[in-house]
Amino acid sequence: MQHAIEVPSVALDSNESKRPEEALRESEERFRTLVQFSFDVYWETDAEHRFIRQEFAETLPEPPVSEIGRTRWEIPYLEPDADGWRKHREILDAHLPFRDFELARPMPDGGKRYISVSGLPIFDKTGNFVGYRGVGRHITERKRAEQALIESEARFRTFVDHATDTFMLHSEDGHVLDVNRNACESLGYSRTELVGATAALFDLEMDEATWRRNRERLKAGGIATLERRYCRKDGTVFPVEVRMREFCEVGQSRIICLSRDITERKRTAETFREMQAELTHANRAAAMGQVTASVTHELSQPITAVLCNAEAALNWLGTQSPNFEKAQQALVSIVTEAKRGGEIISWIRSLIKKAPAPKESVDVNGAILDVITIARSELLKHDVSIQTDLAPGLPLVKGYRVQLQQVVLNLILNAIEAMNCVDVGGRELRISTAADTNLVVVAVRDTGPGLDVAIVDRLFEPFYTTKPDGTGMGLSICQSIIEAHGGRLWTGANEPRGAVFHFSLPSQQE
Repeated sequence: MQHAIEVPSVALDSNESKRPEEALRESEERFRTLVQFSFDVYWETDAEHRFIRQEFAETLPEPPVSEIGRTRWEIPYLEPDADGWRKHREILDAHLPFRDFELARPMPDGGKRYISVSGLPIFDKTGNFVGYRGVGRHITERKRAEQALIESEARFRTFVDHATDTFMLHSEDGHVLDVNRNACESLGYSRTELVGATAALFDLEMDEATWRRNRERLKAGGIATLERRYCRKDGTVFPVEVRMREFCEVGQSRIICLSRDITERKRTAETFREMQAELTHANRAAAMGQVTASVTHELSQPITAVLCNAEAALNWLGTQSPNFEKAQQALVSIVTEAKRGGEIISWIRSLIKKAPAPKESVDVNGAILDVITIARSELLKHDVSIQTDLAPGLPLVKGYRVQLQQVVLNLILNAIEAMNCVDVGGRELRISTAADTNLVVVAVRDTGPGLDVAIVDRLFEPFYTTKPDGTGMGLSICQSIIEAHGGRLWTGANEPRGAVFHFSLPSQQE
């Protein structure tokens, strides 16, 4: 009975003695698996900080080298410097835990292998320090990526700071987050003064409502381009062109603003406008010189009529029985003819005058007929017959009447010159107008030799001419005038022969 009881007792003791060993092995396996998948090396050191154990992960890209028996700083290293090692050894000698201590070791190819090490101090049951246990991770790829990012950011910052434009980064509510060097130099503020401020500090036309409207434009169109007026810290105001774009950074909306000082561009544009006005005036004067005979003829008619009517009035009043009714009719005719002469002189003066009259509502048909009147003698001189096909009820256009008449006069004179080589009797000029949707279209057709297809694309180039004594500015000026009125000037072939010049103008909105 006693013996039967003892047997199971012995068997129980044997199983109990195996359980701790199995538990230890399982624990070690779990620990090893954890290390293998989480870190590249597990290590232990003694109280003198010499390695006494190292276990390397199987996934290391290069064969591990055992460092047993040596301290970490006795193994060849490239980083950190002496001060970095001194601080690390102070932590070890103080038996303190440490985390993510980074060092770099040389590689056979001359490069660096970066390692991040973390460790915990170990003490025995009596509290004596016996060494460290810890793990390490190879971070070479991460360091390379970090270095590449640092270099990229440095290159970008250098590029931005040396850019000739002003760069500003704004938050969603309009506050400045970052600026480049040009922003500080052009506005006269320091970076500290600009960061945290809003654009209202330097933008004379910026307020909260304007900022919100700009944000809406960005959401609708992607990029917004607008002209603003900036004010420097010293009070100087200058024009800028601003390009704005919104993007997302770490879940936050950001607005990048690129501003360019356009003072010189504005000055150049104004100079160009003045030069163009001078050329336009010179072109008008030259055109008037070509139709001097017509001007003389048109003025001589009302002057002759005035003279005749004046003599008639004197005769009616100089008789023994004055005919006051006839004299009155003669005087009315004098007034009418004088007004006509005055209108001709006024129109000629407007053509020759430097500054054009203000914009007005222009009757294109009436403007064309006035030009034909002035050019009539030139047409007769060169035996050119003229026909008109002017659409009735043509809508008005908004513009400078004298400039539009200058275009028509130039096209008429060009057509006359083009037909000089045509036999007498075959020289025909036809001017027509038409309404096309919201446009008024004018066509000037001639029966000359037509246009050489090789030069058609260059006809409107400044200073390009096929005439021996031409300046090459006539058609270029005509194109500038039409485009300034929101229209278009183009050319084509006339049938059966010759050329046709069209120009279109937007009709005046009711």
